[in-house]
Amino acid sequence: MKTVIVIGAGPGNGYEISKRFGQEGFQVVCAARTQETLAAVITELKEEGVEAVGVECDASRKADIASLIEWTEEQYGQVDVLVYNASILHQASVLEVSAEQITKEFEIDVLGALHAAQLVAPSMQERKDGAILITGGGAAMQAIKSLPGLSIGKAGVRQVTHMLHDTLKEDGVYVGTVTIAGEVKRGTALDPKNVAEAFYQLYTNRNEVETVLSAD
Repeated sequence: MKTVIVIGAGPGNGYEISKRFGQEGFQVVCAARTQETLAAVITELKEEGVEAVGVECDASRKADIASLIEWTEEQYGQVDVLVYNASILHQASVLEVSAEQITKEFEIDVLGALHAAQLVAPSMQERKDGAILITGGGAAMQAIKSLPGLSIGKAGVRQVTHMLHDTLKEDGVYVGTVTIAGEVKRGTALDPKNVAEAFYQLYTNRNEVETVLSAD
């Protein structure tokens, strides 16, 4: 059984991504900041017949990410797929937002993804197999003036994704991103189920580094 870690396993995209991979027979390790979030997600996944466990992890803390990956490898042998879906939304004017807030969001949006990738990549390179998937956002291409931290973070993590892809592709490790250009909402083109399907198709096909989902 292959193992997938989903960092940022909340009730929307994270849940649906976890379910989609779980339906394909993956052991799913869900990581979220609070036990309350994890409990709700794990309960729903198990009701769907998905093999899933939850691990508390604050994506802004390098030690938490390292512990998560170490625990997963100890329990299941290896990480076959890493999905990085963590981010936060904080509305503010670009003229008023503090450097501390921008740094906080950057640590989650960009540095958390980079750190997680750096930890799983060596064993994937050794096996010449594995995948790293990262949730992107349309703000990377068109900044949202009321979300300066997210806009900077998504632009940064998009570049990280492309660099990881170019670095690891010759080692048989796939890296890709689903760029969500709009508001995720159930019953629309940007339904979390569609986001999850886009991730799974990226993982399966491995023929492009980026898929853009839009509301149109």
